[in-house]
Amino acid sequence: MQVLRQPSPTCLLLCLLLCVLAFLVTCTEVKSVIRSVTLSVDPAADVERGANLTLTCAVDAAHSGGVMPAYQYSFFKDYEKRELARPQPTDNVGRVVYSIPSARAIHSGKYQCKVVIDGQNWVSNFRDVVVRGLQAPVLTVDKTAVREGETVSITCRADGEMGKLTFSIKDGSDEVHRKETDSGHMQEIIPLRSARTASLTCSYFLAIGTKTLQSNVSNVLSVAVHELDITPSVTVHPQTGVIEGDTVNITCSVNPHYQDLSSLSLNLMKGPKILDMKNATYSKCVLASDSGEYECSAELDGVRKSGSVNLTVRELFSQPTVTVTPTDVFEGQDFTVHCRSLDFASERIRRDDVKYSILRNEDNVTLGRFDGTYRAMAGTKTNGNYTCSAQVRTIVKRSTSVSFEAKVLVSRPVITVDERVVLGRPFNIYCYSENGSLPINYTLIWKRTVLNHSILTHTRQQAQFTATVHSEADVHSLACGAQNYDRKQPLMSSTLKASVTVPAQKAFLTVVPTPEDIVEGHDIYLICSIMRGTPPFTIKWYRQDDRGLLYTNTVSTNSSSHTLVGVHNENSGTYYCDVQNYGSDRALSNKVSFTVNMARWKKALIIGACLLALAVVVVVVLIRYRAKRGKRETAVKLSVSREQRQQSRHVEQEASRSSTLQ
Repeated sequence: MQVLRQPSPTCLLLCLLLCVLAFLVTCTEVKSVIRSVTLSVDPAADVERGANLTLTCAVDAAHSGGVMPAYQYSFFKDYEKRELARPQPTDNVGRVVYSIPSARAIHSGKYQCKVVIDGQNWVSNFRDVVVRGLQAPVLTVDKTAVREGETVSITCRADGEMGKLTFSIKDGSDEVHRKETDSGHMQEIIPLRSARTASLTCSYFLAIGTKTLQSNVSNVLSVAVHELDITPSVTVHPQTGVIEGDTVNITCSVNPHYQDLSSLSLNLMKGPKILDMKNATYSKCVLASDSGEYECSAELDGVRKSGSVNLTVRELFSQPTVTVTPTDVFEGQDFTVHCRSLDFASERIRRDDVKYSILRNEDNVTLGRFDGTYRAMAGTKTNGNYTCSAQVRTIVKRSTSVSFEAKVLVSRPVITVDERVVLGRPFNIYCYSENGSLPINYTLIWKRTVLNHSILTHTRQQAQFTATVHSEADVHSLACGAQNYDRKQPLMSSTLKASVTVPAQKAFLTVVPTPEDIVEGHDIYLICSIMRGTPPFTIKWYRQDDRGLLYTNTVSTNSSSHTLVGVHNENSGTYYCDVQNYGSDRALSNKVSFTVNMARWKKALIIGACLLALAVVVVVVLIRYRAKRGKRETAVKLSVSREQRQQSRHVEQEASRSSTLQ
């Protein structure tokens, strides 16, 4: 059993001191404040190629506490935040440098530095650095003289430059190669294919940001390119007087020094077609279509040379042509198809040596006969595409195709109208034949008089005419004719069968009873009659005073009436009607005026009343007259009596006076 040893007092004291120290360090707070970060470039920001550049990043910072915090520096270029190589420390913790010895154009760009202290990031301003000048490239070749098709190894060097360089090699002003590399040089093997003196140069491009710099042109090297003598010679036999059916040999050859080389390629071509040669010779029994240019091409080590020769082959006989007579053939008529070759080589063949065959839709219709003539009666069976072939020995030529279709005589036309015919108004007449080859000449005829012509050249098309008639008999005298063969009379249609509308004319208004006998309370009949026209009619009654429409009626007869029921004096006025049928103008009637008279019983009552009133007046007058007369007579009597009494009194007085006197 192990026994644990007690620690010594010295060890315990040391541990206690370490704990106190750690506590003090932990409790001491360290603060840092970055005032600024600056980046400087020495000796200048714009220098020539090869200068030694120094970038200095300096920070101005303040700290608290007894421990100096760590400074972390980084340098960056061209916004891409590509961290450069670790900077070189200095004695001053607040300053660090980044050196670029022997600067090149690739070092141009925007620079920035960053400082991190206690987790605080601070970046400097950007500084633009420009390194001017590119190294002039140096060009070398492995040969200064070659033969056409041989290659030259070309090396272009700019080892002092850095970055990705794009090299360009030119032969004179033509660029022959371009390549990108970051090694500062490039090597390429280039073939030289044409005899001349090649002038070779090189240059390179360097991309810096958005700019592309180009170097100066290198030294010029001349390379002599000697001709490769492989231009072929082309011969044809026979050269002249070649006629179809002759055998022609075309030979293609080159310099014997190269003739047997396995790498030599010889081809004979005519247009886009490569011809099959045997032992460098092409042989064929020629036709006229074999005339033209023959090109021989020789190729060796990528070098191609060519030569050519023209061959003219005269026709043994010309291409046959097909003709059909007569030009216009109608069904049932005879026609003839001819096949002929107009020209032939009389020194080789006779005209009778040419054998002809006529084909309809590729079927031979002249089996056993070779004179080039085919006769038949036109019909649907003889319609088709006619061709012919002409043959002499093994040479066969075919004509172009001629389409033949027998014409169809026009059928009897049909005459129609598409709308109602109204007398006195223009209307359209249509004439159409169901069958017949175009063109068809249509004629509008009225009582054997030709009114108009129309020639149609499209199928399913109707001839259209415009006419105006003034009587029903005129309509039924119209007909049309159709003709598509001038040797036959036109076929006539039947006469036009169409309903005719006679416009409404001469409307007449009658009032029943007569205007003199119209009495209030009775019914009045306004009768509108049409003297001429085709029903149905639309009749409208109007009163002129208030200009209002009274009534509308459509009838199939030549008259209609409107009733004014139980008329009064307010119905007095002027009345009229108008009539209209399909497509016609309005026909206005005469105007009738009347006054509604008073009823007879009212007249008798008024007369009786008047007589009674007159009698009453007479009676009253008589009574008053008699009353006045009675008063006058009484007054007279009283006056006479008074006078008599006065006279009698006067007589008595006179008598008394006389007696007194006596």
